[in-house]
Parts: sequence; structure tokens; C-alpha cells
Amino acid sequence: MDRHPPALANAPNASEAPASAMTSGSDLAPTGEAGSGPAPAATPAWGALPFVLKMPHLAYVPSGRRDLRLDFLRGFCALAMIVDHIGGASWLYALTGGNRFFTSAAEGFIFISGLVVGIVYRGFMERDGLGPALRRVLERAAQLYLLAVGLTLVFLPVSELLGLRWAQGVDLSDPAAFVVSVLTLHRTYYVVDIPLLYALLLAVTPLALVLLSQGYTPVVLVLSWGLWGGYQFFPEQADVPWPIAGNYAFHFSAWQVLFITAMVIGYHRDRVAAALRWVPRWPALVVSGLGVAALVAIYRGGDAFWRMLPVEDPASLDVTDLVVTLFGKGDLRPGRLVAFAVVFVFCYLLVDRLWRAWDRALGWLLLPLGQNALYAYAVHVVFVLLVGIFLPPLALTERWLRTVYTALQLALVGLTWLMIRGRLFLPRGRPWRAWIATPAAATVACLLVLPLDPSPTLPGWARGPAPPAGDPRVARAFGTPVPRGGKIPEFPAREPIVRRPGAAAGPARTAASVSPYVGAVRGSFRQQYFYSPALDTEMPYFVYLPPDYDAAGRRYPVVFMLHGISASYEEWLAYGFVDALDRLITAAEVQPMIVVFPQGDYSYWVNHADDGPRWGDYIAYDLVRHMDSTYRTLPWNERRAVGGVSMGGHGALQLAFNYPWVFGVAGAHSPSLREDDGEVPFLGTGEEWEKRDPLSLAATAPNVEGVKIWIDLGDEDVYYDRVEQLKAALEERGIEPDWHVQLGRDHGWWDYYVEDYIRFYDAALNPR
Repeated sequence: MDRHPPALANAPNASEAPASAMTSGSDLAPTGEAGSGPAPAATPAWGALPFVLKMPHLAYVPSGRRDLRLDFLRGFCALAMIVDHIGGASWLYALTGGNRFFTSAAEGFIFISGLVVGIVYRGFMERDGLGPALRRVLERAAQLYLLAVGLTLVFLPVSELLGLRWAQGVDLSDPAAFVVSVLTLHRTYYVVDIPLLYALLLAVTPLALVLLSQGYTPVVLVLSWGLWGGYQFFPEQADVPWPIAGNYAFHFSAWQVLFITAMVIGYHRDRVAAALRWVPRWPALVVSGLGVAALVAIYRGGDAFWRMLPVEDPASLDVTDLVVTLFGKGDLRPGRLVAFAVVFVFCYLLVDRLWRAWDRALGWLLLPLGQNALYAYAVHVVFVLLVGIFLPPLALTERWLRTVYTALQLALVGLTWLMIRGRLFLPRGRPWRAWIATPAAATVACLLVLPLDPSPTLPGWARGPAPPAGDPRVARAFGTPVPRGGKIPEFPAREPIVRRPGAAAGPARTAASVSPYVGAVRGSFRQQYFYSPALDTEMPYFVYLPPDYDAAGRRYPVVFMLHGISASYEEWLAYGFVDALDRLITAAEVQPMIVVFPQGDYSYWVNHADDGPRWGDYIAYDLVRHMDSTYRTLPWNERRAVGGVSMGGHGALQLAFNYPWVFGVAGAHSPSLREDDGEVPFLGTGEEWEKRDPLSLAATAPNVEGVKIWIDLGDEDVYYDRVEQLKAALEERGIEPDWHVQLGRDHGWWDYYVEDYIRFYDAALNPR
């Protein structure tokens, strides 16, 4: 087959264009000696070992102006990208890592990009001079900028308007502001954040090339690694070039080190090859293979491996935090760099030593993908969007789900390959017009269509009905009995918020000015707002950040504390929750955590019947996504808790039962478990009511066996009998809740036990 398929665009200079990790097929084909593949490695002196001599004909031999090994590896990265981004769990994750392993295809793309840029542009500089070479770099950066902008202006609005599963609640109420934020690279999004990163990397490449051409290689490396190191310890201060909303996975300050280091290696390829000439290839392959096997064993071993570390108290080791600290992706942590180095060296040597076997087996597939990776990336973004829109949730067993998603991913990989071979939608003639046309059309479409709000009709936010007359839970201030001593003054009903959705919060204030119920705390306490697509309005919340949040650079478990009926999000503050938590964290009696206090009105925190307001989705999807994207959280269900009092206790249980993949811990403090009597219309009746009733869900909800549950109430509570039935239903399923009954108490008294609640959440979220 043709090993040099046509380029993405038939531009006059297409065969000379530089490469990012997503470049077209001709990007690695400069003219002149510098464009040829790396020189063949010298055979080591001890390469005469019998097992080496048996396979010399399989090794890679450079031919032509391309290094097909890099194309092959980049093609595998493209395949992994399609597999990891499309659909769900797949049998192919055993090969790609499924974005869960200690390294991913993203590192491979960026590193190979840097290698290619260093190799190609040194050739351009030697042949044409520094000026023309820099012009080519800027042209490629402009192409990637247009790609990033065009994809974002299409992918983001469609995802948000249709509420796809990765929607983040981006404010689209001001189309002009949204478009400008994308055009100025102040806004990116899931999947389309990668081309933005590449555009920024190529934008700084001219400066690096100038320094390299003047012999300042150490300066380039020191600046690059210094910026990476600064970001590890001071992420907010070292974040360059500017804050980018929606950029959660690829921070430039960290990820540039892969690209720049690889570019230096590519630029000094001959010197690097000479320095490594005496490294025996086969032993190096074996050693790196053992390293990969060790990484796989560690990954498969999970917590059991980390518990074997020689620490004073292995049982108290915070495994999740340790793994994030070592292998965090967004920050490109040191362990992740080491893991990538081991995996890349192994893959490169494996392809190099057994090239002909790999070429015959998979070259027909991976080489076109690697040589047209920019096109493959753009096509895969469209596939991700179409699958998200049209593929309904599949009610299948895990094995069948894996099989279906594997088949879907293989089909889309094959379709991408066919589109490349058939040059479908590849721009012809006048390529710059084609490059500019898509983002320009997307810009016009956003400005014209978004003001019309073409999204499907949403139920919107509406205040729930007034509490039933005579309800014993209606209280004097917060809808639940107040603490002793008249601590809580009358709190007026929440007025509608008039600030536009997504508007920035006001200047930071002290805890006392934010709420009179919070004293001088060592942590941070803030009042914030965010836009909830489920309620179609902006909602307020309080958030507590632990004392070391700004300095530690770590991630934290999160607790969502829900208030009671007709209450305010200040209820838990009045019970002294924030002051007690801050005191316990400062005394090192509990681990640091983030706590969120949302507003729920009279909603029972459920999606209302008859297509009413979706208060359950507001918490489980909108607020959780907002917190994970805004703060340094540990975004896993076992590190995320929901708790509540009275109506909030009902809400905490039903949220944990209906969304066990979101919340792994639930605290129900005197939960108000109503009967199916129709007194609260939005709870429904019959089957509709059972979908919202914690007692019914305790017996029928799937996949809740792993949820850690706390239940406490007084033995004279009006809801005692139903709560006891819920406990029995859980025990029948083998679930043992943490059960506490306070003798002689009715519905109220929670401020007595705030510290006990905090200690429960600490123990459940930080297992020892």
C-alpha cells in the first residue's frame, strides 16, 4: 500500500507543513536531509547474542523522508483517542487504558508532536533560513487555532443546548460574549481542549526555535522544566498564559514540558542518537517491558498495592489522594511523566525491533491514521457529538455493554480510516479559505441562533407549592426547629436572583460578612452562584474550603449538606457546622474536606412529577459538575457525600439511591419519610411516588450496596416507624447503615450532634 498518503489539504506547502500531534499526512515530509527518518541505531557490541541474531530482518530500516515508526505510534494514539472518547466501557480499554491508566494517548500525541517539530523545522531552517521556518510554524499554529475555534463553536453549544452527559452548564445567554471568549481562547470545552493546547504550544515554538538555533538549549530546558515545577507547587501563580474556562485536563504550564523536551530531542536528534548509540536495544526493550508490566500490576493491584508501602500506619493511607498526587493528569504529575517515559520507550523499541511484523499486521490501519491525525481528530469530535445525541442509554448487562461499545468504537475507527482513504471532505484548492470558512460560519450561527434559544423545552425553575397546613415540620425560621437560645433570626424568603446566569461573583468577603452564623475560620467560606440547566436559573450556594486549600495544591473529598423544609441554605451554618468543621480540621481530628450548602427551597430535592422542576438533577448533575470543574475535588462517588436534615435527609437518601454513581456516602439526619397520601403533589403517587420515596428505593434501587449510610433520629420522631422500616429494607439487602436513635427526642436537636456528623463524613470519605 501507499505509505505516503495525500495530505489533509492540497496547499502548495502542504508537504512541508510542520506537525503537531494532530498534523496531516504530509507534515513529516520536508525536503532535504533533515527530513529523513532517524539514523538506524548501531548494533551493540553484545548484539551477537543468539536471540538477537535470529530477527535482524524485522528491525526498522529508514526509507524515504518519513519516520514511519512515529506515524505508526501516532496512529495508535489516534485509535486510542477514538476508543476512549466514544461510547462507554470497552474491551479495547485493555489496550488504550480508557483514560484511567497512569498515562494516556494525549501524552503520546504531544511528545511525538514535539519530536516532529524539532526534526522538521531544523531541516527548514537549514534549507530556507530562520525567517521562512518561523513563518511556517506560525501558519500551522494559525490552522490549529482555527480548528480549535471552529470545533468549540459547534461542539460546545450543541452539547449545552441538548444537555449531553458532559454538559457543564456554560452560560450561553449572551452569545456575543460567548463567541468572543472562544475566539480569544478564554473558553474551551471537553474534547476540543486538545487542539487549543496544540495551538498555544505552536505559538511559543518560534521563540524556542530561535533560542535553539543560537545555541541556548540549556535555557530552553531550564525555562520549560522550571515552569512545570512551578506549576506543581504554585498552580494558581504559575498558570500561563491566562485562565481558560473549561480547561480542566490540559494545563499549558504543565503539559508544555512534554512538547518542549521532545522538540529539543528532535532538534538535536543526531547528537541524541550518538549519545545512545551504545545502549543495547534488546536489553532496553526487555527492561522497559518489565517496567510496563510493573505499572500494569500496580494499576491492577489498586489499594492493596499501596497499602504495602512501608508507612507507619498503612491502614490510614489516603490511597486516592496519593494516586492523584503522583499520577494526576491535568497537572502532569511526576509519576505520570515517569509512567509515560517507560511506556513510550517500550512502545518505540517494540515497533523499532519488530517493525516488519507490526507493519504487515497493522500498518495498513495505523499509518493512515497517524499520517492524517489532524483530520482523524476533527472527524472523531463529530462522532463523539453524534453518539452523545443519538445513542440512547442501553439497559444491558456490563458484558453486553462492553461488547456493544467495542463494536461501535471499532466501526467508527474503520469509518475514519475509510474517510481518510477516500479523502472525504478534505479541502481542495485554496486551503486557507476552507480553514477559515468553518469557524466563520460557526460564529455567525452562534450569533444568530443562540438568542432564539433553540434548546428543547426545559421545565424551568418554579417555587414549589406552600407547605401543607398543619405540617409538624414547618418551623419558625428555617422550616425545621431552631437551635436553643433563639440563635436564628427570622430569615426572609429567597428573592429571585436578577444577575444574569453565569455572571461572575462579587469580590471576596469575610466569613462574617457572608453569613452572620460563621465566625472567624482558618479556611475559606464563600457565597457563590452558578447557572443550573436543570432548573434554568442561577442558584446560590455557600462553600467551605479547608485551611490548606490555597497552599497544598491537593484535591479534596466533597460533602453536600441539604437543608430542611421551607428552609434556607444557611440552616447548617446556624447549627455551627462550618465553625465545628474548621475547628476539627485545624486540630487535625478530621481530614480536610470541601463542604457545599446549596439552596433547595421547598422541593424535597427530587425531580418533580409531571415534568416539574428537576431538583434532583440540579444537585446530582449540575452542582456536582460545577464543583468538580471549579474546585480541586476528588471526582469519584466514594469521595463524594450528600447529607441533610429533615427534608434534606429525605433528599440525601433518594439522591444516593437514585444516583449511586454520583454519591457514595449518604447522611440522613431525622429524614422526613412521607406516606403515599398525595398531600405533596410533586412527589406523585403510586409508581411515581416510589421513584422518589427513600423507603421504596431502599428495597428496589440497583447498585446501592456500596453506599455508606448514616441514619439518626429521635425515638419520638413522627417519622420513626417509616425510618425503621427503611433500616430493615436495607438490612435485607445486606446493607448495614450506621444507625443512631436518640431517646426522648422528637424532630429537632441536630446542633447537638454536628461534630458527630462531621466525624462520620470524615471516616466514610477517608477510609482507614
